[in-house]
Amino acid sequence: MLNAEIVAKYFLAKDPNRILFNNNVVLKNNHKFYEGNARLNKYLFLAQVVYLAKYETKLISDNFVAYANGPVIESIISSYPLMVSQKETVKIPSQIKIFLDKIYDSLKNATYEELIDITHEDPEWLRLSKETFNAPIMNLEQYIDEYKQRYKGLIAALKL
Repeated sequence: MLNAEIVAKYFLAKDPNRILFNNNVVLKNNHKFYEGNARLNKYLFLAQVVYLAKYETKLISDNFVAYANGPVIESIISSYPLMVSQKETVKIPSQIKIFLDKIYDSLKNATYEELIDITHEDPEWLRLSKETFNAPIMNLEQYIDEYKQRYKGLIAALKL
């Protein structure tokens, strides 16, 4: 398992001009946030659940919590302004790098709104979505079988 910051920095390094991971301030569901921060958290979440579906184990050791705009990792939200301002490369095992590259490529043309909508379909987020003010920790492992069904097309398309 990897720390979320390592995976986040890997995704950020793939966008050196900060086209995807930008500092545009947006408003959705009565919350203001950085578009790039939302996008980064959605990439992390989708990488986590697809990895769970494929390998039946977590990719990221950090916990996701249920926020109004979908699953996030609180430490990534708070460290995003600093992380996005730095150009840093990280070392990741080659098999995981291949996996992350495929996730990145599959999501790069999606808007942040589409990514939020996708994560709003997650069964654990739906279960907790009425309590997002307190940001409850999401238990994703209980949905491995559902994730296998939900993401089998993506897994096949990405040749994972």
